[in-house]
Amino acid sequence: MSILENSIIVFHQILIMFLLMVVGYILFKTGIFDNHTTTHLSTLLNTIVIPCCVLASFNRDFDPALAGTLGLTMLSACGVFVVSIALSNALYRKGHPENYRDCRMCAVFSNNGFMSLPLLSAMFGETGVFLGSAHIVVMAVVLWTYGVMQVNRDYRFSPMRILLNPGIIAAVLGMLLFLSPVNLPTDVASALTHITNLNTPLAMLVLGGYLAQTNLASCFTEARIWRVGAVRLLVIPALTMALLYFMPLDNTAKLTLLVGTSAPTAIASAMFAQMYGSDYLYSTKVVALTTILSLVTLPAVIAAMSFLLA
Repeated sequence: MSILENSIIVFHQILIMFLLMVVGYILFKTGIFDNHTTTHLSTLLNTIVIPCCVLASFNRDFDPALAGTLGLTMLSACGVFVVSIALSNALYRKGHPENYRDCRMCAVFSNNGFMSLPLLSAMFGETGVFLGSAHIVVMAVVLWTYGVMQVNRDYRFSPMRILLNPGIIAAVLGMLLFLSPVNLPTDVASALTHITNLNTPLAMLVLGGYLAQTNLASCFTEARIWRVGAVRLLVIPALTMALLYFMPLDNTAKLTLLVGTSAPTAIASAMFAQMYGSDYLYSTKVVALTTILSLVTLPAVIAAMSFLLA
């Protein structure tokens, strides 16, 4: 797939995203949405909708070869997150800057669902979407452990809290479902699909509500926003490319993982920040800026990796 074709796909995804965000923006400005609304919707997304997305991606027939590739992709995704977290912790040290926790969240976590899955579907079909779920599952685990640890200042380590959080429960159930000889009943799978379809519109409406509380011009004029954006869109993808080049994965799996890693800042960064009382308006600005810039950076990163793997 050419750089132009990738650019068109990403452009359409961004356009859809911003149209939905405009609706959320208007809803907040007109008083239909308020802080309580966005808080409750954020909780709904992170505890029900996103875990359902993870579970639904594993509702398919077992394939030994594909299972092996998925396992290696997951291990590689773990390596990518280790590198990303180490880099972010080094760049954003305790107290420097003051909102260092939110900076770490914005740098480490990518919007690997809405932005990545449609692109993977166009590039590699159902196999791309399935392998893309590897990064989503690993991120769900990291988000509900490391992520919550960052934004929840009262966080206390608890193995049971980690094991019983929605993201990890969904990941475990999904893996068991994929490894089993059965699929979900048709009606259950259909209900799950309806819930997963809420992910994009609800997330964009919430983000639009967040944007309604910010100075939009500051998204493009604050140097600190650009610096975090550069780490998320350029530095971490570059490190990922170097890591993947030497991993024993086929090219499809490498590109699939790179797409998830190179996506703009995750909306969950802002959602979790609001849920736990952190600086969610700062995270919202980073999400907005990186989403726009990804129109250029995401296809460029994919093209560069394709050239290296040729």
